[in-house]
This record gives sequence, C-alpha cells and structure tokens, in this order.
Amino acid sequence: MALHIDPSILPSRIGSAKLSEYKGAPPVVHRQSLVRLPYFAHQQLDPSYFPGEIGLPIGGPKEPGEGDGTWDDDDSDAAADAESDADDDLTLDINARPKKRRKGKTVAKEANAADVKHMKMAGGRPAVAKKVTADLDSDDEIIVRMKEARFLEKDIAQALVDQGRTAYNPKTIGTRWRRLKQALQKRQDELLDADMSDWHEGDDDVLVEAVIKADKETKKAIEEAQARKWRIVADRMKTVNPVLNFSHKACRERYDALVNGNAKPTPESHPNPTPEILARIQSRKTKEQKILQDKQKMAPPNERENENIQANGWSSRRRTYF
Repeated sequence: MALHIDPSILPSRIGSAKLSEYKGAPPVVHRQSLVRLPYFAHQQLDPSYFPGEIGLPIGGPKEPGEGDGTWDDDDSDAAADAESDADDDLTLDINARPKKRRKGKTVAKEANAADVKHMKMAGGRPAVAKKVTADLDSDDEIIVRMKEARFLEKDIAQALVDQGRTAYNPKTIGTRWRRLKQALQKRQDELLDADMSDWHEGDDDVLVEAVIKADKETKKAIEEAQARKWRIVADRMKTVNPVLNFSHKACRERYDALVNGNAKPTPESHPNPTPEILARIQSRKTKEQKILQDKQKMAPPNERENENIQANGWSSRRRTYF
C-alpha cells in the first residue's frame, strides 16, 4: 500500500534546494491530491500528483484460470531442489566458519564401528537365515578359515561378495563366527569323550597361559564387583539411618574388623567414659533428635497441599495451566 505524505510539510523540514540535491528525488508539489490512495499495489496512483516512476502499478490481478490451486510437479521439484541447495550452501558456510577440531582416537574408533555396523555389501546373494551347525557349508567354512587366520569381519564379508556368495553384513559375520565356534567346540567335546580326538604337544602350555590371563581378568572383575558391593552397603546404611555418613571404604574396614574380632569398641560400651567420649555420645544423640524432629514437622502431602491452598491468594487458585 502506497504511503501518502503531505508535501506541504516538506519545505519546513527540508528545503527545496536541499531536497533537489538527492539524485532522482521527485519535485516538490505544494498541493494535495484529490484522489484517494488505492488499496492494491496494482492500481494506478494519481498521475497528476505523483511522478510517473512512482505511481506506476505493481503486479496485477489474477487472470481467469490463473492460480487454480494446482501444483506444477516440475516447478515444485525445481523449487525444492533450489531450497535444498540453498540449505546445503548455508550449512556448509556455517560449518566452514569455525576452525575444525581434530577428532580424538576414541571418537574415530566409534565412528568406524558405526560405519561397519550399518555397512551394506554390494553384490553377492541376499543373506537368509541358516542354522548354525558344526557341519559347515562352503560359506561358513570360508568364515571359519579367515577368522582363524585373523581376518577382520569387513574383509571376510568383502571376500564372500567377491566370490558371489552370501552378502553378509560385517556385524553378522562376527555373530555367526561366535555361534560357529561354539558349535565346533561342542563337536570337539563329543570327539574327546568318544576318544576320537586328543590334546597334542604344546596344547598344555597354551592352556596354562590362557588360565593365567583369565585369572587376571577375573580378579579385576571381582575387585570391581566388591567395590560396587560396598558402595551399595554405604548407601543402604544412609537410607536406614540418615545420620550415618560412612564411606564404602570405612564400611568395608569396619566389617572386616568385626569378622576378625579386632573392631574398635563403641563409645557407649566404655565403662568409665571420659568427658570427650560423653561429648561424642551427646553429639550423636543431638543429630538423631534433630532428624526426628524435622521428620515429624513434615506433614503428609495432602495436609501440606491444603495448607498451601489456604496460604495462597485467590488469583493463584484461579490459574489455568495448558
């Protein structure tokens, strides 16, 4: 909508000589237009009042049949592509401003693992569900042989595809290998029981080395489980009696002392307590009484709610929450 300005006020604020200095400025007209300003931009302004370059209409009314509400697929697709390209350019421009930070090794390993998990091998036959048994087919035999040769899952998957075999996801290769290994171990146990297989020279050395390594890992796992156990004990003691603030280390040492019979006696068990011991006993009782008083002061939830409603003003009770 065009804006109408009374030109009679222009000379009082900006002199006509000064106004003419602006390039392309319209001449000052010291009269008022008798034609009302149009509502639509495509309507002509008063040509006797407004200069031609200002009063020209913009756009125009819709022609019959124009803008019937249907979409042109080609135009909409082109517009969508243009918007997508613009968004990509904007994203690239924004991302290019800050300086790139070097990714750590841990982040890189996680990214590679995610890529392998969602990797799709092109080519080969589609993977179908097959029962895992010790009687290996040609695909499972390749998996076992390459796994025993320390090949990676993605290399095994690519080798199967290159030979026109089943196109497994690398993650599926690892899962199938674990199940095949269990099936082969079960078959080996059956052969040992039937005295159709043996422990060969050097197998015992490998067994001893594996047991030592397993003992180290098991000991570490037991220590972690024990530490978690005593943290649970300390939290449980705090729940039963809030005045207690013993750490998991103190709980473990006290329990071991009780089991061994060398635990330090409690202050209450002294036959002739000193003033210092009496002060400790009184301090403990004071803390327990304070917690009990605080607990008694706290009314049930429904009573506290009623008290809050009575204390609040009428406006707070009339609130509407959406």
